[in-house]
Amino acid sequence: MNKLVSLLLNYLLMSSLLLSCLFSPITHAKADNWFADTPLQSSYSALSADQTLLAWQELQLSLSQNQISEHYWQPIKDAVLSKTQCGKELISSVNLPANIDVSFINKNSVNNQGYQIKISAEQVTQPLILELFDENNTLLVTADIPQPTEEYIEFESNDLLSAPKAGIYQLSINGVSYPLVISSFTDTAWVHSSIHRASKSLVVTPPANKISCAPVVMNWQWFDEQYNQLGKHISMQLAPVMPITSAATDSNLRYLAKRPSTTPSNATWLSAVVSQFEYQGEVKVEYVQRFSLPISTIETYR
Repeated sequence: MNKLVSLLLNYLLMSSLLLSCLFSPITHAKADNWFADTPLQSSYSALSADQTLLAWQELQLSLSQNQISEHYWQPIKDAVLSKTQCGKELISSVNLPANIDVSFINKNSVNNQGYQIKISAEQVTQPLILELFDENNTLLVTADIPQPTEEYIEFESNDLLSAPKAGIYQLSINGVSYPLVISSFTDTAWVHSSIHRASKSLVVTPPANKISCAPVVMNWQWFDEQYNQLGKHISMQLAPVMPITSAATDSNLRYLAKRPSTTPSNATWLSAVVSQFEYQGEVKVEYVQRFSLPISTIETYR
């Protein structure tokens, strides 16, 4: 009997010690730190606490101070955009005196490939100087608007030798820095010529639509010899690519895009354009892939 009582007392004592450990202040302190000690810890912690704006600010700070692979920070950016109406609700201390659009462009043709960055503005309320710097503080493009105007104005960089890298960029607005988190957009070709010439079409592989953002835009554009756009955009007519084998798993994401039925008399180039955009506060950030065909060869794609 005494042995039984002793065992019972030992059981109660061990239970008491276990409960005290489970509910001790030390355990609470550790429970608040769910994420690994990395430069992105603060962003993940803020997201878990539903502090979306703080998560975005911490992400900008981390990218400005550390070299981090896009593979690790892109999920944070996607989560923030999905919770802020595609970034429109990301408020900033910088008051923008215009509607500003920053576009990252991948330009392709049958024989070459290039890259360019464009800054556009409209509804400008005061003299405006815009400068875009990459993560290495290299000046990429400058826009100088000396007086207020409601008109649409755009400024293009020189052709770039390599694709713009993913990371933190700085948009200087009259000397005030506005950070932008730029994603890569050239790992996959969104539009390219078909390897099966008999199809007489371009192949479009659009990127996945982002939660809370507008759908991907796919248009044709005609240009003259000086590359001035002729007329308005023409929506693409797409047809799903039939799988070559039963093992194909992405056939529903690939489409054939036949060229427009008519050609302007002064057209020199026909471009297939696939674009996707987001907002980072009041700044619109656009990613564009463009495949251009000279008039002399587009009969192949009729």
